[in-house]
Amino acid sequence: MSARMRSGRRSGRCSAALAVAFVAVAVAAVPASAAPTQLFSSTTPGFVDDAATVPVGICFVTVTADGGHGGASGRPTAGGAAARATARVAVTPGSSLDVMVGGAGGNGNGLGFPGAGGVGGGGGGAIASGADPGGGGGGGASVVSVATTALVVASGGGGGADNAVGTGGAGGLLGADGGAGGGTDGGAGGSSAGAGGDGGQDGGGGGGVGPGGAGGTAGTGGAAGGTGAGGVGGGGGGAGSGGTPIAGGNPPGSGAGGTDVTPGDGDGGAGDDGGGDGGDGGVGGGGGGGGVGFAGGGGGGTFGGGGGGGGYGAGGGGGAVVAGGGGGSSFRAAGATNVSSAASSLTGDGQVTISYDPDTDRCVEGVPDPPTNVTAAIGSVIVSWTPPAFTGGGPITGYVVTEQPGGATFDAAATATSATLRCPAVGTYTYTVQAVNASGASAASAPSNAVAVTEACAAGTTPGGTTPATPVLAVPNFTG
Repeated sequence: MSARMRSGRRSGRCSAALAVAFVAVAVAAVPASAAPTQLFSSTTPGFVDDAATVPVGICFVTVTADGGHGGASGRPTAGGAAARATARVAVTPGSSLDVMVGGAGGNGNGLGFPGAGGVGGGGGGAIASGADPGGGGGGGASVVSVATTALVVASGGGGGADNAVGTGGAGGLLGADGGAGGGTDGGAGGSSAGAGGDGGQDGGGGGGVGPGGAGGTAGTGGAAGGTGAGGVGGGGGGAGSGGTPIAGGNPPGSGAGGTDVTPGDGDGGAGDDGGGDGGDGGVGGGGGGGGVGFAGGGGGGTFGGGGGGGGYGAGGGGGAVVAGGGGGSSFRAAGATNVSSAASSLTGDGQVTISYDPDTDRCVEGVPDPPTNVTAAIGSVIVSWTPPAFTGGGPITGYVVTEQPGGATFDAAATATSATLRCPAVGTYTYTVQAVNASGASAASAPSNAVAVTEACAAGTTPGGTTPATPVLAVPNFTG
């Protein structure tokens, strides 16, 4: 199509060719008002690598996460409620979001067998003597993260114990510590600052994204929880009262949960790859595994103690005699908005939902990226392009082609994919292109290769025998 010349040009010019090509990345205009778009939603416990990719032009997402509830003992005595955490957090367009959906702690039964810790770092419950009811496992944490940076963590509840008052501690709400387990020597809740809770009596200490909690000291004692590093949490410590409990591992590790004396019953819940491993229990529950942004709960102490809940700071395991596990703590990234937190209204497993509003969560409007991969050639004067990858948060309204030397400019419409220009005078020229939106023009593209016009001609004619120049690529660097 013809372009409108914006500044005066000299007479006696010849035809020359300019080809300006870009890598095509189509970007739809952001609607004036739109319903939130869901990127991810799941209630299935476990870790999902690259669960969602942040769309181009989107700089915020809203995360709503519920941790896993603590399991009940075989009496039954209830486990602690998990926390729900909601926050709108800043993200980078094109980044991958990883998700851990916390699982519920397993229930102990009336024959003395304990419940396992939930996926997401729940500590395992403890076996009971004889036919006494076994302790419940701690619930796992639900987490959304980018690489090794946690965005939102919703804590799990502690497991219930073989005692009417040995309830599991509740998962801590945002800004609060996790609740302590009920009963004598219940496990301490995880700290809102990321430290693990101490185990009660012979329960294992909770791991932390910060320092791990201490194991209980009675009898043979419980083992300490692992200490986190670089935003990745340590594993929960194994419980004692016989045998040799193992301390929770520091990251990096495999995030595996520790085992109890009867593997498969009071084992700790798994974390994610790279987190500290949970410690094995002596005669008590195994510690939960850690991961990005969360740590494993401590194993429940013998005689039916409850396991600690996973969280930013994980809860310690309950100690003998029959005390509940502590709840984990929750977290949200600094600068988050629209923050809220409450006890989870779900039962059992946790959930994670990630969404964005195309209207309110787009990147702050600015000028678009410049066009890319500019080339020039002798022949007829033609400029062609595709829209830049990032349009500045609003639609492209036009393009401007600039010739140097001289600074003559040409307009092209927003819908144009090419423009035909008039020929310049004898000389050597380069060309740049700018994309325009309501906020203004982009930076100029990298200049084309130089083209030499060696003969004058009347407007509308083409010099014969000329061969188009080889394209020279120039990649843009948009810094937002």
